[in-house]
Amino acid sequence: MHASAVAGRPVPRDPNDLYLRGLGCALVGYAVFGKGFAVLGVAPLYVGEVALGLGLLALMRTRCGFAMLGTPTSVLLGVLIAWVVIRTVPFLGPYGVDAVRDSVIVVYGLFAFVVAALLIENPLRLGWILRVYAGFAFVYGMIGGFLFVLSVTLADQLRIPGTQIQLPYVRAGEAAFHIGAAAVFMLLGLRRVGPLWCATLCINMAVVTVSRAATLACLVPILLGVVLGQQFRRFAPAALIGVAMLAAAALADLRVMMPGDREVGAMQIVEGISSVFGASETANFEGTKEFRLRWWRTIREYTLHGPYFWSGKGFGVNLAMEDGYHSFVTAEFALRSPHNGHMTVLARAGVPGLAIWSALLCTWFGMLVHSLLLARQAGHGRWAAVFVWIACYGAGILVNASFDVALEGPMSGIWFWCVIGLGIGASMIYRAGLVRAIGDPA
Repeated sequence: MHASAVAGRPVPRDPNDLYLRGLGCALVGYAVFGKGFAVLGVAPLYVGEVALGLGLLALMRTRCGFAMLGTPTSVLLGVLIAWVVIRTVPFLGPYGVDAVRDSVIVVYGLFAFVVAALLIENPLRLGWILRVYAGFAFVYGMIGGFLFVLSVTLADQLRIPGTQIQLPYVRAGEAAFHIGAAAVFMLLGLRRVGPLWCATLCINMAVVTVSRAATLACLVPILLGVVLGQQFRRFAPAALIGVAMLAAAALADLRVMMPGDREVGAMQIVEGISSVFGASETANFEGTKEFRLRWWRTIREYTLHGPYFWSGKGFGVNLAMEDGYHSFVTAEFALRSPHNGHMTVLARAGVPGLAIWSALLCTWFGMLVHSLLLARQAGHGRWAAVFVWIACYGAGILVNASFDVALEGPMSGIWFWCVIGLGIGASMIYRAGLVRAIGDPA
């Protein structure tokens, strides 16, 4: 670590600082412009691949390669990436780019190493990340839902002339976990906001909850933040604002029809919440539930109780075709993964892959909770809030990935692994005693 960073003095700008700012711009691009931003570039070098390549160079410049492996989470991530590479290489010949594309669900985990190493090299970068995110969260909380609405209502008008690229192209689940994380950030007091912002946030939450995945990806992080952050008193007024707005919308029977026969309104929110606990009569929430359950059952049968227990089917094969769900593969819609990141790992990497994946997630959340308890015991309230926020961000992305094809793409995948790296780096910085890295008194 830089000596000047330990002493609390700023470090002169270096290439790794520039890279971190570039990575931040890429993450904002994914959040604001979605898939349209992800496909900018020339195949096979898109924004994500360029960011990863430059990130690995930055990682080597930090000379923190061994230090970043100082947590069980880091070691498990390295093992998981190695296992996925082993299960990808045999399929490069027959499937080519498809094999590489399928493997990024885990291989994007290299971003976690990059972010962790950058923070270990200079802990003051964590303070910069929090300051920049505070601005992003403030803006996204007010526009995230509207970005989704624009994406589905003005799709043809938003295409770049002469191309099929649409800007923005933000899906509901992606907007939902960002909105949820922004709400947690403010709830924990990491930035102050007023009632107007809270009201706008509620509107944005309402317009993205058009599916079970989006509903949970938005609400679970907030409820988790309330519990872990002990913010029941602060949450109550915001909850009352949301309930009042929902009641007013219900009385006025406010509804907006979206493309694909999807409806945004008070009853749609109620249906979304009720669908979490049981069956819903609304097609928006039940339309693909049955086929997903059948497909997940098929995957469990040929892995947990079948011939693919140890190896999985590998990376490159189209799981929909291999598993007998041909009706969901068309010229316009080529479904490759079973709408559940955990099941994708199981199907492609076998039970060993799922076991390492599960252990990785458990140790990461456990590490953050342990760091949270240490910070709370030491009276470092800001640090405690940061650990809660990071855990909630990761939880929101994982919830969305449990119902959608999310981690397989850069819009959610790169964000997820950067959050994982942020948690690793922040925990290591705190346990090294560098409390002033984010402004808490020593």
